[in-house]
Amino acid sequence: MSRKYCPFSFSCEAITQTPGLLAAQCPNLVACSELAKADENDGTVNLQVGDEAQAQHSVPMSANSAATLMLRQRGNPQDLDSLGIVSLMETIQDAMAELETQFAQLEPDSKQYIAPEGTEVHAYAVKRPYGTYWYNKLAAHREMFHPQAQQRLVRHIHLGKTGEPRHREARAGIERRNQLVKTRTQLMQAAKALEEALSILQNPRS
Repeated sequence: MSRKYCPFSFSCEAITQTPGLLAAQCPNLVACSELAKADENDGTVNLQVGDEAQAQHSVPMSANSAATLMLRQRGNPQDLDSLGIVSLMETIQDAMAELETQFAQLEPDSKQYIAPEGTEVHAYAVKRPYGTYWYNKLAAHREMFHPQAQQRLVRHIHLGKTGEPRHREARAGIERRNQLVKTRTQLMQAAKALEEALSILQNPRS
């Protein structure tokens, strides 16, 4: 009974580039039979391999190399693009470029204020004989602000009434700070994820 299929699972048509070739007529029948019985420590066998650019030629091949070739021909091989990694890398690169653009708007020369961590704007009441008035201050949990006159740092900066420029800019500085802290958290998570991705590639069996 003539053999219909390659003993090493090759497509005889594909490996030899010979349309309609069956295993019984394949020049690699004996070699593939040897490969099917071989292990990774055995030597090489010569396979007749064809391609579109030239006629069949003999290629020495180990069992591992032959297995890779067979799977690349028949196993629907994937690549970085088909697995979506290329588009993900492009997305990450685009996001990094946009982040740098956004960060540039918050650099010291941008003239925008960013409040320190641990500071908030607090409202406080001042009672006068003729009424109670509400004012605002930028408050910290420790002395960190430069003083107006004294030599040591202070914990508060008076901002005037709600809606005044000092108050508005301090609130805007708090908001910028909050945005950047949240951004930092996301970037830390992204950095950890990228480190783990790199570790997976460097240690594929871990």
